[in-house]
Amino acid sequence: MSKTRVAKRYAAALLDLISGQQKPDAIISDLALVLRTMNDSHELSRLLKSSVVSKQKKKAAVAAIFKGKIGETVQHYLALVIAKGRDDVLDEVLKQFFLLRDEQLGIVNVEVQSAVDFSPKQEKELMKHLEMFTKKKVRVTFSIDVSLKGGFVARVGDTMMDGSVRHQLDLLRSRLRDGAVSMN
Repeated sequence: MSKTRVAKRYAAALLDLISGQQKPDAIISDLALVLRTMNDSHELSRLLKSSVVSKQKKKAAVAAIFKGKIGETVQHYLALVIAKGRDDVLDEVLKQFFLLRDEQLGIVNVEVQSAVDFSPKQEKELMKHLEMFTKKKVRVTFSIDVSLKGGFVARVGDTMMDGSVRHQLDLLRSRLRDGAVSMN
């Protein structure tokens, strides 16, 4: 079975587990901390993906790293994933969990790249338009890409909306090359 399918199964089980808990927000916060730590710590990721390190040592290391930082439910879940030998896909499980949770809540993630920073008013306006386009709540991540020259590029899942000056110049260049622009 592919690692993505395994990760999705474990993520779905985790989502079911959390829905039955009394304080799901605390558990979700703990899971976010675990994912951030894994993303920030190359050593932790290598430890979990290592086939040389025993399950007991991995459990002990994870327990020590997160002792007092996360609740018992998440500690037990991490120990279970390690015991089942799925620790090599734990980061993917957590990513899939947050994607499934967002889907359940009707939230779509959007990446926006622009040549310059958006003003708060522009950000709000763009978010409003993206919500109308997707018919869902949006969580937007803004970043700068000076190669765009101007405008912005928004990615919603597999859909890309390119309103950049670079894209417009590329279109004009190809139309001129193909002789599609008349000089009337």
